[in-house]
Amino acid sequence: MKCSEKENASSYFALEEGKVKMKVCLKFHLYSSYPPCGDATIFPISKHNSHNILSEDVGTPVPENSTPVIEKQAHKISSNNIEAPHDKTQTENNTETLEPCPKKMKLSEDTNRTGAKCVEGAQIDPKRDGLEYHTVSVLRTKPGRGDRTLSLSCSDKILKWNQIGMQGSLLSIILSEPVTLSSVIIGSECFNLESCKRAFFTRYPDNNKHLEIHNYTQAEFVDQRHVDKVPCPDSSLFVAGSQSFREAYVTGLRQGWSKKKLDNPKSWSSVCQRKLAARTQDIMKM
Repeated sequence: MKCSEKENASSYFALEEGKVKMKVCLKFHLYSSYPPCGDATIFPISKHNSHNILSEDVGTPVPENSTPVIEKQAHKISSNNIEAPHDKTQTENNTETLEPCPKKMKLSEDTNRTGAKCVEGAQIDPKRDGLEYHTVSVLRTKPGRGDRTLSLSCSDKILKWNQIGMQGSLLSIILSEPVTLSSVIIGSECFNLESCKRAFFTRYPDNNKHLEIHNYTQAEFVDQRHVDKVPCPDSSLFVAGSQSFREAYVTGLRQGWSKKKLDNPKSWSSVCQRKLAARTQDIMKM
């Protein structure tokens, strides 16, 4: 609203009854190099594509040459040495009571797993073998190696965005209509269309708001998630326009500021909740 005259924002936005309305030509598309954590990553897989199995703990791919858990357990049983009997009677008793050690078992079907945990109070994962490992269509919290977070999984966030928009509480005061996604593109071979549909809209009772979902794998994202890669804690922000600026962050904090000085407003990010709320108040006063 403030910079519409200088930057030709009227090409995309218009004032209508004191609120900002986006024009029909403006659409939003989401690209993800990997299926969003949570419900979208839960789907059946066969032993032929078992390399797409996700780790139970943090949702990272299991290497192709790894041994499934059920095979490891069987191998452990078969490799245990049973003490040799001392007499004939004991041999006969052992023959009657002991069963042969099972051979390695292979599951013909398994479940592609997610590290996202079910929210408290919801139906939990049974964690049985094969297709009964996960419970589908339930809300989950984001996976991670540290303390458990209260933030919902990415699949649940996209479900919410599809129903009420992704504009958030502050922009909803200014915008006349919700901001919704037009499509989602998953750039990964680990992809299942039915699980994405379930995660993004069909599991919601009023599922008349559908999304276009595409799978594109010809050009792989060079920095996509991999077992040998660790996410970098550094990030940067660049804002274009007449008052463009850049900021660098380390673990979410502005570079050069320690945790002991977070009470200083100069240490706050320009897009932190506090500054965004203040910016919204300024706009509302106009």
